[in-house]
Amino acid sequence: MHFRYWNLILFFSALMACDDMEPGGCFPAAALPDHISTLTDFGQRAEWSLDGRYVYFVDSAGGEVWQVDVRSKRLQKITRPEYRPEGHGYYRVLCLSNGDLLFTCGPERYQLYMQVMDKSLEGRPISIPGEQINEGPAISRISRKIAWSPDHKKIYTGRIEYNDEVPSVVDKKLIIDNTNLVVDGIRYEDILEPQNFRPPEENELIWSQYGKTAEGIFSSEVMGCNLVKGELFNYSRAPEQYDEPEGIFPDGTYTLIESDKHHPAGTAYIDIYKFKLDTADPEYERLTHFSEVPGYRSSNPVVRDDGKMIVFQASIAGSAAGAGCGLYLLDLGKYNDPE
Repeated sequence: MHFRYWNLILFFSALMACDDMEPGGCFPAAALPDHISTLTDFGQRAEWSLDGRYVYFVDSAGGEVWQVDVRSKRLQKITRPEYRPEGHGYYRVLCLSNGDLLFTCGPERYQLYMQVMDKSLEGRPISIPGEQINEGPAISRISRKIAWSPDHKKIYTGRIEYNDEVPSVVDKKLIIDNTNLVVDGIRYEDILEPQNFRPPEENELIWSQYGKTAEGIFSSEVMGCNLVKGELFNYSRAPEQYDEPEGIFPDGTYTLIESDKHHPAGTAYIDIYKFKLDTADPEYERLTHFSEVPGYRSSNPVVRDDGKMIVFQASIAGSAAGAGCGLYLLDLGKYNDPE
């Protein structure tokens, strides 16, 4: 029997013990298959370091930024309240191609600005002036490219430059405008969000196009924009379900998505899928089954740069978008290893 299917048998057997459980805190360890392990018992919005040794994350929306050593699980808090104005907090942390960290900071998730912290983690982060950001940006792992939306309606690209160690965004360019967006003959006017530059060439931006199903349930499509030709693609073409792209694989063939394909009823039921970026033949492979435990879901997966490990978060089903209650590692080698 293939290893992954044996793990699924064990997983669903463990669910029998979880039926009467009140959700809260960590996902129940009894329901974890062998290829998934706990990294932290709190936190959300994870990001890999360039060398794969550390995972960065925020403890809560508007909270502090942390680092955890993947092997030792040693935790270190990176930020402090004096690093930003009173009433502001951190919402995202991303690793730039030079190893520096990019934070999004502000009074709430839709009114953010960017800060850069030196990779040494010494000194204070420096704010990037002049650019408001809504939700999270897309960051290149091989260059200084960045994509962001200030308003959930437009997406810009640019490049982070340093002048006497002070960061700024240059070469700003509008690439997507939701006031005049037509893909495959369909007009889209709902909110959007940049997600990833598609490796290895990074000549395409993968982004989320949100909307509503016929029943009024929040939905998402996996979209792409060719940054050279300006062509737009809808990869998922499934308007009646939620498919939000998250971390992308290093060869660019697949991305991870949050999806309710197994139970199309919205974000309370999402789990993580591996999704092929192919307009002719998209493929879904479900990787997690956290939503089978009442009150839980899994979300926000990110692939390590060697393509062998995923970090993601557990979440309480009814919590706010992006909220997490602990980080988990999915070992793709164990998952794919036949027995």
